[in-house]
Amino acid sequence: MLTAVVLVPLLLLSNTLAQDDTISEIQKTISVLEHRMNSAESSLKESQGNLVNALQRVAVTESKLQQAETKLVQADVKRVQLESELKDMKNTDTKNSAAIAGLLSTLQGKQTRHIAFSVGRSTSLTGTGAVIKYDKIWLNDGNGFNTGTNHFVAPVSGVYMFTYNNLYHSSKRSHVSLMMNGKKVQGSSANNLNSGFGMSGNEIQLRLQKGDSVWLELYKNDFIYSDGALYSSFNGQLIYQN
Repeated sequence: MLTAVVLVPLLLLSNTLAQDDTISEIQKTISVLEHRMNSAESSLKESQGNLVNALQRVAVTESKLQQAETKLVQADVKRVQLESELKDMKNTDTKNSAAIAGLLSTLQGKQTRHIAFSVGRSTSLTGTGAVIKYDKIWLNDGNGFNTGTNHFVAPVSGVYMFTYNNLYHSSKRSHVSLMMNGKKVQGSSANNLNSGFGMSGNEIQLRLQKGDSVWLELYKNDFIYSDGALYSSFNGQLIYQN
């Protein structure tokens, strides 16, 4: 009986000690878990801080990207403006170059165009009211005198001087008309003024446009005398261009 009485308290003490060990282990486990939780919370806070910093950097980067895009758009607009200005400048340069070339060509043309003619007739002529034809060409600079039509056709616009002379005989009337584009602008006449031969003629300055025609006509049945001495002549020259 004594043994049983002694064993019961011992068993109770042993159970108590075992429970204390279990509680101690649980407390240790709780302590470890709390430490882990604290570490996890600390890591989470650090991660959150890093995330905030990263988001801030992203926001700064996006702002810089937007600024860069704005600058790119502005640069593209400026490029288009510069290209347009360059195109306008090229067009202006082209027009100026063409104008300068035209002016130089005009000036050169005015400086280099030498226009003059001098023609004569070697035979007498009884008029038919038509153009007087000439068979002797002394001069035809600029090729203004057309040997086929016996018209002078102005190669350029300007002021021209014309002279003409004819030998007449007192026994016959001699009336010569200077024609321009089909209209009489001047004439010379001799009609039994003296016995024998005499010279008649005239001169004039006319403003012609390029392509205008000038020629001489002898009245119908009127007469001019000429032979190898070439008494009948028609002359003209450019004084200056317009």
